[in-house]
Amino acid sequence: MAVSTDFAPPFKLIAPYFKIGGLFFGFSIAILFGFDISNLTTVDTHILSWSHIFLLGFVMMIIFGAMAQLIPVVLEVGHAAIDLYYIIYPLLLIGTILMGYGFISSPALLPYGGIVVLISLLIFVFETFLTIKKVEKFNLVMTTVLIANTFLFIGLIFGILMALGYAGTISINISSLLKAHIYLVLVGYVGITIMGMSLVL
Repeated sequence: MAVSTDFAPPFKLIAPYFKIGGLFFGFSIAILFGFDISNLTTVDTHILSWSHIFLLGFVMMIIFGAMAQLIPVVLEVGHAAIDLYYIIYPLLLIGTILMGYGFISSPALLPYGGIVVLISLLIFVFETFLTIKKVEKFNLVMTTVLIANTFLFIGLIFGILMALGYAGTISINISSLLKAHIYLVLVGYVGITIMGMSLVL
């Protein structure tokens, strides 16, 4: 499949994603040096905080920046609402900070951080679906983009439910949703996105 950059947005649009993602990556690495490995567990609040700072602030921020350029190139159509990308990264930044701090010091902030993150990711999914709608002929790569974003949306719902449960807002078995949340986001979204993009890159 030939790849054309005619539909790619300007770099100034995606530059903040990579700059912010780089800062979160450096911050995440610095935090690791303060961990006492012998006392860590998967439900440790510091681990939960670190994992969300790393995955949301670095991984998802970089992926969204990359997708801003790759999606129109792969689908060979322009973004349906390119200006929405100017809203996504500030919301994701704020939500990541609230969730990272919330796990360590103030669980009451988790639902608010989760909602802000949810809004940013829903905007991304919404814009992606609108862009996909412009495609006249689907192929395997376009189908993977659609499937990956569907997994992301479902994973977000599970994440919000867990955040509400962790904050005590609702009564829910968090551990029963944790694996589903991880698989939907990391395997379903990140994994399928990487496989789909590798078909053309």
